[in-house]
Amino acid sequence: MYQLYPVIKPYSETFVRVSDLHLLSVSQSGNPEGIPVVALHGGPGGGRSARLSQLFDPGRYRIILFDQRGCGRSTPYGELAENDANTLIDDIDCIRRHLNIDKWVVSGGSWGAQLALRYSFKYTEFVSALILRSPFLGREQDLRWRFFPDGGAAQVFPDHYVHFAQQLPLEHRHDPILGYYNLFNSDNEFEQLNAARHWSIWKGGLSHLLPLKDAQSRFGFAQQALALARIESHFYHHQCFMPENHVIDNINKLSNTPAVIIHGRYDMVCKLEGSQLLAHSWGSAQLQIIPGAGHSGGEPGVIDAVIQASDKMANWLY
Repeated sequence: MYQLYPVIKPYSETFVRVSDLHLLSVSQSGNPEGIPVVALHGGPGGGRSARLSQLFDPGRYRIILFDQRGCGRSTPYGELAENDANTLIDDIDCIRRHLNIDKWVVSGGSWGAQLALRYSFKYTEFVSALILRSPFLGREQDLRWRFFPDGGAAQVFPDHYVHFAQQLPLEHRHDPILGYYNLFNSDNEFEQLNAARHWSIWKGGLSHLLPLKDAQSRFGFAQQALALARIESHFYHHQCFMPENHVIDNINKLSNTPAVIIHGRYDMVCKLEGSQLLAHSWGSAQLQIIPGAGHSGGEPGVIDAVIQASDKMANWLY
């Protein structure tokens, strides 16, 4: 089974200005002469982690990571103004141009996979291949699956869902996305922080095949959770700033772009059905379903599959 590549220090860390307001933190590691790959973090609002770079052979890849608007070390932190999916898509290409890259592999998991797809729809000529994990398609059914009382996650984890739903006024429990969006934008700071904590615990607790016993301590840091939750609910409240079924309706644009899609069979955050539909509509994509895995990119079977895919892609591109 493939293991993560060792953590290495970036050879370049810089900031790229993408608007008068937003400044993005960008790092490069691996081989400066290698195959360029940009790895997009999840969320929305999650920020990059070192593990994203460990999925690629540092001897063969030039690995680019960055924090999306309002995330991580990008500034201003937690900012919602000028922060939507269309600006994020253009930011990716702004970074490509800033780094003088002609073509690159685009990779991402969950929200990052959706962003990778939507970037590739608009900038197809600059994409050599895609490596996607558990893509979040952003359809109404995907949001219902994760957040609503009749969704799949609530049916499998009804005891956890009770704590998530109880934070909402009764009149908003039928639409938790709207209810939490209102809480995150209330004038009561305690109310905001408490809502962010429960939002993050619910999402984080669903991410692994076996629910984490320490989910409250791992995902309950209120100040960090608030920025992530506010950005995430901002995107979900606006249907990810795209028409319904946008990803499937546009996948024909990538008919000649090779891709690997990796999805845990027991993913409670993003529906496996979505990846199956994506692969069925995309002739040049291969779908790998990982048994004994949930949503997290840290599950051993998922790590193994992603690194195998990145190694095989490097062999093909070289």
